[in-house]
Amino acid sequence: MGTVIRATLTLAVRLIDTTTGREITETDVRFYRDDRLLTKLNKGPGIYVFTGESRENFLMRINARGFDVMDLPIRYEALDQNLPMCDIFLMPSENNRVGGVVLELKGTLSKLQSIEAIATNRPVCMYHSCTEKKGEQTMVLLPKTGGAGVFLDSISYALYDESLARYEVFEVQKQQTPTSVMIKEKLGYEHRTNEKICRINYGQVSPDGTFLLKVREDASALPHLIRFVVNGNEYFRPIDAMQEHGEIDLMKDAVKTKPSMEKETVKDE
Repeated sequence: MGTVIRATLTLAVRLIDTTTGREITETDVRFYRDDRLLTKLNKGPGIYVFTGESRENFLMRINARGFDVMDLPIRYEALDQNLPMCDIFLMPSENNRVGGVVLELKGTLSKLQSIEAIATNRPVCMYHSCTEKKGEQTMVLLPKTGGAGVFLDSISYALYDESLARYEVFEVQKQQTPTSVMIKEKLGYEHRTNEKICRINYGQVSPDGTFLLKVREDASALPHLIRFVVNGNEYFRPIDAMQEHGEIDLMKDAVKTKPSMEKETVKDE
């Protein structure tokens, strides 16, 4: 009779490039638990699992070649008990040349809580409609190329309303058909057919309000829409990262959203 070896899943992580929203394909990755090198199992592009470790909160350090070192507190109370998995967003380092030179947008803003952006000229697909049936929200998608399908391979995307110069983040639960997905929650306001759906470029914010956002320099123009939250208030700021990078004034040309008005604005038109 053969020996059966069972291993208890401790943690699963997915590494994502902040500038592309895609899983990191770099395989030279090291994980540390309180300075101790962890043994990892690669389960696909950017996905790693760990077994045989205790499920006690700890500080994980991720060192991936071509990316900034990341220190991330692992809090098991915030993870699923059956499948403790988390997405980790890594920023490409200055010597990372895969996909273009890296441009930095940085600065300091008091009471800044979060920052992210979308490339407004690079949608992955377009929005058609969203319906609810038996409590489930189904979003129908329009491919950029007629007759093609759409595969949303990340969890969160931005639905860009160009007329309001803002976007709404939605979370994909599962792909239902080549042109539809189930989303986690009902959209917060109404959207029009042909609005752009874009990947999200995540930035980093320190407790003192220092922020950092990185963009790939892979075109002559890099129009982005930055979304940031200050003291609980949401703002949007358009920017061409090719023309304006380095130290930036985040509040310059920024517009504070008015949550009570978006839905009324769409209906009145």
